Amino acid sequence: MRLFSLCLFAGLFHLPLKAQLSAFQYLGEDYYADELYLGLAIRHVDLEFPNALPPEKHRVNAWTGDFLLYRTNLEAGGMRYLFRNKILGEIFYGFGEDFTDIARAEGSTFSHFLIGAHDFNWNLWVRDRWALAMGFNLTDLALGSTFIVKDSLGYEHPFTPAPHGWYVGLGPALMADYLISDFFLLELQADYTFHLKNLVPLSYGEKASDIEMPHQYFLSAHLLTSWGLYTGVEASFLNDRSAYNGDAQKLEWLFGFRLML
Repeated sequence: MRLFSLCLFAGLFHLPLKAQLSAFQYLGEDYYADELYLGLAIRHVDLEFPNALPPEKHRVNAWTGDFLLYRTNLEAGGMRYLFRNKILGEIFYGFGEDFTDIARAEGSTFSHFLIGAHDFNWNLWVRDRWALAMGFNLTDLALGSTFIVKDSLGYEHPFTPAPHGWYVGLGPALMADYLISDFFLLELQADYTFHLKNLVPLSYGEKASDIEMPHQYFLSAHLLTSWGLYTGVEASFLNDRSAYNGDAQKLEWLFGFRLML
């Protein structure tokens, strides 16, 4: 799927352009007619915490599912809305794992939780072939790392340093569209989130109420076809601003279909 995505991105810019962005047809319908779409996809997740040791205990490499909700709009000043929640697909991945003592197993997590990510963007520039929208995101974060450490007597026990638990934050957002041809549309997205509140810390985690809140940022590029299929790559990054420096990065490749609701 990665090779398919890369070849598609590399070759499609040479296709002739016949239509304007506002006239892009999706399954025979006007894509930007203020419609709500449900995207369903399979995705490959590669999550790692570069500073965590041993690294193999803090990495996830797996196939799972993904979804998004997206309300389109191409009017000047019009609002676009997009919702996604990565934890839903990652829960399905977890069903294949051993849940024995999962609360304190050595490992790390970096995902959404009950709120997910909500993007509200307003169109600033709309041109024949491209459009740019800016706004804000409301995003939550599920975070935690557990390590097996030895005490002064040589006994091993689990330790979960701060930051950990459920966070919520706000930040700027950007969306851009570029019409490649009558049949292919490139959609770009970027979010930066300043987490403001640790809603629920882990009960067994390190107590550190004065720790600096983590930040995260998200980048995505989706190639949408007029036949409903889409492919894309998404990258999420955690900026852990504590002394622990537990930064994380997640790279995802997707292939799916969008339904008009």
